[in-house]
Amino acid sequence: MNENFSISTLIEIGLTKSEAVIYLNLLKKKSFTASEISKLSGISRSKTYEILHKLVIKGLCVEILGGVKKYSTANPETAFNGILQNLKKNCQQELENKKNLISKLSETLIPLYLSEKENINPLDYIQVIREKNSIIKKFETLERTAVKEVLSLVKGPLVIDVTKAYNEEENSSLRRGVNFKVIYAINDLKNQYFLDSINAFASAGEDVRISNILPIPFKMHVYDGKIVMFTLENIIDSKSNLTALIIEHIDLAKGLKQVFNLYWQNSITLEEFNKKSKGSTFGREKIS
Repeated sequence: MNENFSISTLIEIGLTKSEAVIYLNLLKKKSFTASEISKLSGISRSKTYEILHKLVIKGLCVEILGGVKKYSTANPETAFNGILQNLKKNCQQELENKKNLISKLSETLIPLYLSEKENINPLDYIQVIREKNSIIKKFETLERTAVKEVLSLVKGPLVIDVTKAYNEEENSSLRRGVNFKVIYAINDLKNQYFLDSINAFASAGEDVRISNILPIPFKMHVYDGKIVMFTLENIIDSKSNLTALIIEHIDLAKGLKQVFNLYWQNSITLEEFNKKSKGSTFGREKIS
């Protein structure tokens, strides 16, 4: 790896020099504590914590669950794609230049990233994200990189603004043939803007059902039968409303897919919901 090239390129795509140094050092092993990365990078521990937090927000680094908090790099390809999405407001020429830089950087760093992923501890498959923007970025990345199928149980409070009837990541995946099956909690449909958005998602190709019998216990997304993302209300840290838990485990995903299918079988279609709710004051008349 040409470290000078990698650092200068990371700076060109928006990182500070300290962020670039820490990110590159994170690639040298599957995971580090903040103290370890501080010693390796020659940056003070307090500053290292601050930089690691910024890298988490940018989607370049993830926290690993365990007795001692550790940090690991995200896959450079998906992480840099996330950065690229944030550059879309740039002029076309600048965007193309940075796209080329990111492509070259990915080619350089992915082999190093993959080489350090052998003998992974089972807990390394678990990521915890507590910062809202980082949760949104992770959610968008998983939607954008899905290959075959996304299964979702959705209930409030919601992290993303679903009143916007357009989701670029989901629509892009839908155009690639990814199957999105989503079950929404019936009580959340009292919000007309939300209902309008759901109808728009359905028109774009999302397969929608409404859970009118079984209350949805938690927010869950299952990606390609191998990655599960939970978004839970944070009952411990009052400064953070939500915590995302991402687990890459095929057996767990299979089991939760069965839970999803149980809800799917006991839910009504969006067409049935719209038909039954038409002409009634939703919220005062039970839809069953």
